[in-house]
Amino acid sequence: MNGLINHSLYSTVTLVFLMWFIPVLGQVPTPEAAIQLAFQQSKTQAVQDPLIQRNNALNKAFQEEDNNFNRYWLSYGLYNQALIADRLEDKKAAEELIDRAIELLNPLEEDPESQALLALQLGYSTRFKSYWSMISLGRNAYQRAERAVALAPTNMRTNLALAINDFYTPKVFGGRKKVETHLIKALQAPSPSASDTSPTWGKPNVYELLVKYYQKNEQQTKAQNYLNQGLSEFPDSELLKSLK
Repeated sequence: MNGLINHSLYSTVTLVFLMWFIPVLGQVPTPEAAIQLAFQQSKTQAVQDPLIQRNNALNKAFQEEDNNFNRYWLSYGLYNQALIADRLEDKKAAEELIDRAIELLNPLEEDPESQALLALQLGYSTRFKSYWSMISLGRNAYQRAERAVALAPTNMRTNLALAINDFYTPKVFGGRKKVETHLIKALQAPSPSASDTSPTWGKPNVYELLVKYYQKNEQQTKAQNYLNQGLSEFPDSELLKSLK
């Protein structure tokens, strides 16, 4: 859709999505919130069932209308289910889920949000692949992250995706040069409006990676400052609390 996600499309498609989700959502207003709620329930209960239920509804909406919005959220839901399956030691299911998630986003080359999510999914999928496949997937992930930033230079998740890929690329292969720059850009990204239905996930991950980056570079004061800032903004974040 010529780079940035069409927000009017998001608003229109949300109504279609909610027609499928109202029976299972209760008071949850967005697909992102529904997926994140199901993820927490699956994690707490140590089962995939809540995410399976959500993803069945997402898939039903996708089968009814194949568009960027439905592809993105189904892919995001499957990615989250893959993380839970992996956590539960169901590696086969995790690999199948992440492969499907990647397949859904592959065609969306002009959508920066999709490219950013795809970059993270490709990087995650390397844990299930052979050595040579890992190299190819890693290169593809980095390229997708760079494309995401080119399409949306001030977006939080595009900058986060590139920072993550750069952080985990060894220095000998040119990594660790862009991490700080893109994480700072991610923090400076404009916040979405209350009525915006585009993605909002990722900010705790920005703080987490900043802390790890400064710790690795023996800049403990900066690391602690960003950890304090992150916990001030997200006091209930398990991710950030684990860094204390």
